[in-house]
Amino acid sequence: MSEATGRELQSVEPVVANVPAERAINLAQNDVLDLSGLNDSQIAEIKRQHADGMVSVQVKAAEMKLDVTALDAALTSFTDQTAKASQAGAHATIQHSQTSSIGKTEVVIGNTDRAAAGKINSGSNTHLRTLLVVAVVAIAVVVLAGLFRGHP
Repeated sequence: MSEATGRELQSVEPVVANVPAERAINLAQNDVLDLSGLNDSQIAEIKRQHADGMVSVQVKAAEMKLDVTALDAALTSFTDQTAKASQAGAHATIQHSQTSSIGKTEVVIGNTDRAAAGKINSGSNTHLRTLLVVAVVAIAVVVLAGLFRGHP
Protein backbone atom coordinates (compact mmCIF):
# COMPACT_ATOMS: atom_id res chain seq x y z
CA MET A 1 0.00 0.00 0.00
CA SER A 2 1.28 3.46 -0.85
CA GLU A 3 1.57 5.75 2.17
CA ALA A 4 1.15 8.93 0.11
CA THR A 5 -2.16 8.00 -1.49
CA GLY A 6 -3.48 5.22 0.73
CA ARG A 7 -4.27 3.13 -2.35
CA GLU A 8 -3.03 -0.31 -3.18
CA LEU A 9 -0.82 -0.67 -6.21
CA GLN A 10 -2.29 -2.98 -8.78
CA SER A 11 -0.45 -5.32 -11.07
CA VAL A 12 -0.32 -4.34 -14.74
CA GLU A 13 -0.04 -7.97 -15.74
CA PRO A 14 -3.18 -9.36 -17.43
CA VAL A 15 -5.35 -11.42 -15.13
CA VAL A 16 -6.34 -14.78 -16.54
CA ALA A 17 -9.71 -15.89 -15.23
CA ASN A 18 -10.25 -19.59 -14.70
CA VAL A 19 -13.95 -19.39 -15.52
CA PRO A 20 -15.73 -22.02 -17.60
CA ALA A 21 -16.57 -20.70 -21.11
CA GLU A 22 -20.31 -21.16 -20.61
CA ARG A 23 -20.11 -18.86 -17.56
CA ALA A 24 -18.10 -16.03 -19.20
CA ILE A 25 -18.14 -13.50 -22.03
CA ASN A 26 -14.90 -12.69 -23.77
CA LEU A 27 -14.90 -8.86 -24.00
CA ALA A 28 -11.63 -8.52 -25.88
CA GLN A 29 -8.42 -10.42 -26.40
CA ASN A 30 -7.49 -10.65 -22.72
CA ASP A 31 -10.61 -9.32 -20.96
CA VAL A 32 -13.22 -11.70 -19.61
CA LEU A 33 -16.34 -10.79 -17.68
CA ASP A 34 -16.87 -13.30 -14.88
CA LEU A 35 -20.54 -14.27 -14.73
CA SER A 36 -20.16 -17.09 -12.23
CA GLY A 37 -22.17 -15.30 -9.50
CA LEU A 38 -25.25 -15.07 -11.72
CA ASN A 39 -28.04 -17.54 -12.42
CA ASP A 40 -28.71 -18.95 -15.89
CA SER A 41 -31.41 -16.41 -16.84
CA GLN A 42 -29.19 -13.49 -15.81
CA ILE A 43 -26.30 -14.93 -17.83
CA ALA A 44 -28.60 -15.39 -20.83
CA GLU A 45 -29.76 -11.75 -20.56
CA ILE A 46 -26.22 -10.40 -20.32
CA LYS A 47 -25.16 -12.54 -23.29
CA ARG A 48 -28.16 -11.22 -25.26
CA GLN A 49 -27.21 -7.63 -24.40
CA HIS A 50 -23.62 -8.35 -25.39
CA ALA A 51 -24.75 -9.79 -28.75
CA ASP A 52 -27.02 -6.76 -29.32
CA GLY A 53 -24.08 -4.45 -28.61
CA MET A 54 -21.83 -6.34 -31.00
CA VAL A 55 -24.48 -6.08 -33.73
CA SER A 56 -24.80 -2.32 -33.07
CA VAL A 57 -21.04 -1.90 -33.41
CA GLN A 58 -21.06 -3.81 -36.71
CA VAL A 59 -23.98 -1.74 -38.04
CA LYS A 60 -22.23 1.52 -37.09
CA ALA A 61 -18.99 0.34 -38.73
CA ALA A 62 -20.86 -0.55 -41.93
CA GLU A 63 -22.63 2.83 -41.92
CA MET A 64 -19.34 4.68 -41.50
CA LYS A 65 -17.74 2.63 -44.27
CA LEU A 66 -20.61 3.52 -46.63
CA ASP A 67 -20.32 7.20 -45.73
CA VAL A 68 -16.56 7.18 -46.36
CA THR A 69 -17.08 5.43 -49.70
CA ALA A 70 -19.78 7.94 -50.72
CA LEU A 71 -17.59 10.89 -49.73
CA ASP A 72 -14.66 9.43 -51.66
CA ALA A 73 -16.86 9.00 -54.76
CA ALA A 74 -18.17 12.57 -54.46
CA LEU A 75 -14.66 14.03 -54.10
CA THR A 76 -13.43 12.00 -57.08
CA SER A 77 -16.35 13.28 -59.15
CA PHE A 78 -15.74 16.89 -58.09
CA THR A 79 -12.05 16.61 -58.95
CA ASP A 80 -12.82 15.03 -62.35
CA GLN A 81 -15.37 17.77 -63.17
CA THR A 82 -12.87 20.48 -62.23
CA ALA A 83 -10.22 18.85 -64.43
CA LYS A 84 -12.67 18.72 -67.36
CA ALA A 85 -13.55 22.38 -66.84
CA SER A 86 -9.86 23.32 -66.82
CA GLN A 87 -9.24 21.35 -70.02
CA ALA A 88 -12.15 23.18 -71.68
CA GLY A 89 -10.76 26.56 -70.56
CA ALA A 90 -13.61 27.14 -68.13
CA HIS A 91 -13.46 28.11 -64.48
CA ALA A 92 -15.28 26.12 -61.83
CA THR A 93 -15.71 26.25 -58.10
CA ILE A 94 -17.51 23.37 -56.43
CA GLN A 95 -18.59 23.84 -52.84
CA HIS A 96 -19.94 20.88 -50.90
CA SER A 97 -20.94 20.43 -47.28
CA GLN A 98 -22.40 17.34 -45.66
CA THR A 99 -22.93 15.83 -42.25
CA SER A 100 -22.78 12.06 -41.93
CA SER A 101 -21.82 9.38 -39.43
CA ILE A 102 -18.16 10.39 -39.82
CA GLY A 103 -18.85 14.02 -38.97
CA LYS A 104 -19.22 17.25 -40.92
CA THR A 105 -17.22 17.63 -44.12
CA GLU A 106 -16.85 20.90 -46.00
CA VAL A 107 -15.00 20.96 -49.31
CA VAL A 108 -14.16 23.61 -51.90
CA ILE A 109 -12.65 22.26 -55.11
CA GLY A 110 -11.98 24.19 -58.28
CA ASN A 111 -9.62 26.18 -60.43
CA THR A 112 -10.58 29.65 -59.19
CA ASP A 113 -9.07 31.97 -56.60
CA ARG A 114 -11.98 31.29 -54.26
CA ALA A 115 -11.43 27.55 -54.51
CA ALA A 116 -7.69 28.04 -53.96
CA ALA A 117 -8.47 29.98 -50.77
CA GLY A 118 -10.49 26.97 -49.57
CA LYS A 119 -13.08 29.08 -47.77
CA ILE A 120 -16.63 27.84 -47.40
CA ASN A 121 -19.37 30.44 -47.85
CA SER A 122 -21.95 28.77 -45.69
CA GLY A 123 -25.40 30.21 -45.13
CA SER A 124 -24.91 30.23 -41.37
CA ASN A 125 -21.78 32.39 -41.71
CA THR A 126 -23.64 34.83 -43.98
CA HIS A 127 -26.58 35.02 -41.55
CA LEU A 128 -24.22 35.58 -38.64
CA ARG A 129 -22.48 38.43 -40.46
CA THR A 130 -25.84 40.00 -41.38
CA LEU A 131 -27.02 39.75 -37.78
CA LEU A 132 -23.78 41.34 -36.57
CA VAL A 133 -24.14 44.26 -39.01
CA VAL A 134 -27.78 44.81 -37.97
CA ALA A 135 -26.78 44.77 -34.28
CA VAL A 136 -23.97 47.31 -34.82
CA VAL A 137 -26.30 49.62 -36.79
CA ALA A 138 -29.00 49.34 -34.09
CA ILE A 139 -26.50 50.19 -31.35
CA ALA A 140 -25.22 53.15 -33.36
CA VAL A 141 -28.79 54.45 -33.83
CA VAL A 142 -29.49 54.17 -30.09
CA VAL A 143 -26.25 55.95 -29.19
CA LEU A 144 -26.85 58.73 -31.72
CA ALA A 145 -30.46 59.16 -30.57
CA GLY A 146 -29.24 59.54 -26.99
CA LEU A 147 -26.70 62.16 -28.01
CA PHE A 148 -29.24 64.21 -29.95
CA ARG A 149 -31.81 64.06 -27.13
CA GLY A 150 -29.33 65.52 -24.71
CA HIS A 151 -28.62 68.54 -26.98
CA PRO A 152 -31.50 70.84 -28.09
